[in-house]
Amino acid sequence: MKKLGALIILFVAFKANAQNEIKFNQTTTWKETAEKAAATGKLIFVDCYTSWCSPCKWMDKNVFVEPTVATFFNDKFINVKIDMEKGEGLELRKKYSVKSYPTFLFVNSKGEVVHRTGSRMTVEEFLEEGKRAVDPKNGLVSLTEKYNGGARDLPFLLDYYLVLNKTDRTNAEKIGKDIVNEISAQQLNTEFGWKAIKTLARSESDKLGVHFMANPNMYNSWSKEEERDQLKDRLITSTIYGLMNADNEQAFMDKLAFFKKSDKIERRKQGVMLEADYYLKKGRIEDYVKLTNSALKNELKNDGEKLSFLAGRAGFKGGTSVTFLQQAYVLAKRSVEIAPEEYSVVSTFGYTCLYLKNKEEGLKAAKKAYLLADSLGSKVQNRAKQLVDEIEAL
Repeated sequence: MKKLGALIILFVAFKANAQNEIKFNQTTTWKETAEKAAATGKLIFVDCYTSWCSPCKWMDKNVFVEPTVATFFNDKFINVKIDMEKGEGLELRKKYSVKSYPTFLFVNSKGEVVHRTGSRMTVEEFLEEGKRAVDPKNGLVSLTEKYNGGARDLPFLLDYYLVLNKTDRTNAEKIGKDIVNEISAQQLNTEFGWKAIKTLARSESDKLGVHFMANPNMYNSWSKEEERDQLKDRLITSTIYGLMNADNEQAFMDKLAFFKKSDKIERRKQGVMLEADYYLKKGRIEDYVKLTNSALKNELKNDGEKLSFLAGRAGFKGGTSVTFLQQAYVLAKRSVEIAPEEYSVVSTFGYTCLYLKNKEEGLKAAKKAYLLADSLGSKVQNRAKQLVDEIEAL
């Protein structure tokens, strides 16, 4: 009897868990899907994907399975997942001009797109797109019609920019420039101004960046400290990258001090990454090795992702320099110790071994990377297999 009770509990738990994800492909053909949409009065949500698309798989694992997402999408839409390189997907890809993945379409029963978006998103961002789709006034198609009809008030333009930027970045940037040119100092000192600044500020020296850096506390009522810090970091990083190409090292180091002397570990890590990039760019091997050896013991000692990134950069941008490659090996080897199940970390170590002609360690890493690539799509698998082949040929 106890065993039966346990089985019932497991079944209920399994069933509940299965419901906490978007229910895709309850219909078998596009025609049947459209008929069901017409009968229920719901829109069709189309997840346009391919077998090799890593962001598509990320959305599957991290967003489509979230209970809030599943509840909303299962309630509001007929959900279909279609491979754009197979079957009906080939015709739909052409019909709806799907050129990047993932693309998310919201279509009515007549086959007309009412909203369109795409790319990897957070749960909150994806839910917001779903809510836009069911609001006739806020979908991409409606906003585009309003824009083409002459609407140019700044709050509307910013809203349109945010929606358009996920599908047409070229035209979105044109709208963004119009907003920056037209927004007044008075408007910048409002909640709308904060929204515009955090979206469109690109550097400390542009119009919005200058205003924010001079008045960061003005936006305390409309933002979290974390948001303001992230914006400040982004703007200062942009300035630092601009200084990398200049001959004034003092100006570079003065600006870099913002990160290096911070009491926040993530900022100090960013300081290491930027300074390492500077030495790499200038070909200053001794400074690069000294900096990264120190970081291995301090700021980056447990950060496999950043160590792997440094290793990849040193291996790629260091050219034929044996010293840069040897240091890349040191960084990559430590990153694998920290994150042995991360495909990007393991494959970077494999490539570093390839450049150094270290066949034994390289082949072991490459084969593991190939196994880890199994869930990441055919393109990643092909790259991983190519790495194995190249190392075996040493």
